[in-house]
Amino acid sequence: MKRFKEPLKTLLILLLTASAVFLAWKGSLFSAFFPEIKSAVTAPPEQDEQSFTAAVLPMTAAVTGPGGMCCGVKYDASAMAELYEGFSAILSETLGSAEEPAVISRVVWQDRLQEESLFLDYGFPLPISALAAWVGVEADWAGKETGSAFLLDHGSAGTVRLSYRAGDGRYFQCPTAASWNTLRSILEEYRPNGAVFAFEIPELRSCDPFLLVLEQLPPLHRVQASYDPAAAARAFAELFGVNLGGQSRYKEADGTMVYPGDNGVLRLWADGSISYAAAGDNPITARSAAEQIEKARRLLAAIHASYAGEERMELSGAEEESGDLVLSFSYVLGGVRLDISAGPAARATWREGKLTELLIRPRSYRETETLSDLLPEKQAAAAAGSIRRGAAARLILPDGGEGRLEPTWIVTVDGRNLWIQED
Repeated sequence: MKRFKEPLKTLLILLLTASAVFLAWKGSLFSAFFPEIKSAVTAPPEQDEQSFTAAVLPMTAAVTGPGGMCCGVKYDASAMAELYEGFSAILSETLGSAEEPAVISRVVWQDRLQEESLFLDYGFPLPISALAAWVGVEADWAGKETGSAFLLDHGSAGTVRLSYRAGDGRYFQCPTAASWNTLRSILEEYRPNGAVFAFEIPELRSCDPFLLVLEQLPPLHRVQASYDPAAAARAFAELFGVNLGGQSRYKEADGTMVYPGDNGVLRLWADGSISYAAAGDNPITARSAAEQIEKARRLLAAIHASYAGEERMELSGAEEESGDLVLSFSYVLGGVRLDISAGPAARATWREGKLTELLIRPRSYRETETLSDLLPEKQAAAAAGSIRRGAAARLILPDGGEGRLEPTWIVTVDGRNLWIQED
């Protein structure tokens, strides 16, 4: 594999934000933190800024060269960032010049994975307009279409062909004007590292066929978790102009502390999460999904910076619910996603282009010096396939509120935790 270098900060400023909490914390503890705190009243961030920063990197990437030899990257934040940087220009040209998509079969998609190509899997349906904005172009051809995985390979007349797996599970292809020679020259810089797709391994035929299996996992450490709700609450209050020391504060029956403000209400929930429900005549607005993701990212980054450890926050879900766009964010450390039992690290809800609610679970993490002794991915994948056909093994850091966290394998089906799905 190509030796990875430090990614350019201008292309890859990754999302900072927040995560989970101890369920033992109660509202009475919150009131002890904040009775006399007086926050500076400031207006929300400017709303007309149109620059975009990538809110998430792919969970999995595969660079396939001549003969189907593959270099795979996953569970390695530095390697993924460097790969994304190297391909960002050709990805920009591809998304910006793509034409109307046409349906292809799953078999065609699978065959193309074995040809010279770049494969990027985000693990959830991502608005294509957002991915295009992150590389500096517009993708008007996509409309409101989402894609969970993208494939760039050799099209016609020396151009790049874009294929993607849509949010509804169907597969599409688009002709583009991007240069195949440019893409191929970058593909040739990478050397095989033994990564293969599950459909290429006979003993993994019961797994998700598009699971990319690494021959050797990168070093993974045990993690220490900590919790600082006070810093997060102060950052929330300063951002939205809420006075935590004001006389209008009150406590609800379940212990939740409530702080009314001029443009919304801040709540310190009894389970440790913090939320802001917007109201009034000064809403935060954004027209497109890309703008909504970016504004949510900026707000969360400002809050998370007040208590951040070594983790960053990445977009992990974008779902439309009854006309609302609900964005979920997860903590990521060392390329591994933290799975919080209480829910996502943060959530932003948009309704008719207005931000109606922002929620965060303040949590910070740091890697310890102790390496985790994990089952090899091929064995974990085989075990997942024996439990349910089409299942995959995925590595997470489960956080149920304890101080020391251990990376572990879970079994997923279509990206969802199998055990949660069956409950």
